[in-house]
Amino acid sequence: MPRIPLITPESDLDAEQKRVLEGLLGRRGGRIPGPYRFTLHCPEVTELMHPFGEALRMRSTFPLRLSELAIVVTARMWDCDYVFQAHAPNGVKNGLPQSVVDALARGERPAFEKEDEEAIYDYLAELFEKHAISDATHARAKALFGVPGIVELTALSGYYGMVAMTLLAHEMPLPEGVQPPLRPRR
Repeated sequence: MPRIPLITPESDLDAEQKRVLEGLLGRRGGRIPGPYRFTLHCPEVTELMHPFGEALRMRSTFPLRLSELAIVVTARMWDCDYVFQAHAPNGVKNGLPQSVVDALARGERPAFEKEDEEAIYDYLAELFEKHAISDATHARAKALFGVPGIVELTALSGYYGMVAMTLLAHEMPLPEGVQPPLRPRR
């Protein structure tokens, strides 16, 4: 059960919430994605947050295989089942190996076959676990993705960290029938 009410199109909203919700529904095909069902309580946050997330996902310089990897690594680091279950299937559909998703779900370091996937994992894992990135890991990611790429990667992970925090803080339930995909980490 969520800690605060989930906003729906039928919710009793003030004029500002209605305006922001209409814009969101128009850009999202009539549905409200999980985090916005909470952030609409503060429409100014939603109005800033949604275009930022949309830009990072829809206009990314990374192929979906890699951007979804960054999102599921972030979800794993936050232990956020909701984000993980929402993005892992799209990653697999776009070429991310199921074995990588399964290892992340188990809380294990995946065995990577592709250097770009391993570089993203290492970059984000170091940032989350050590709150820093070694010179070698940073240089490797920069060599593979360029300066704009590592700036985007960091922003993408930061955005999904904010999404995960929103969903975890207010206890967003998983969709009906979905089991938590993440095992506790060792």
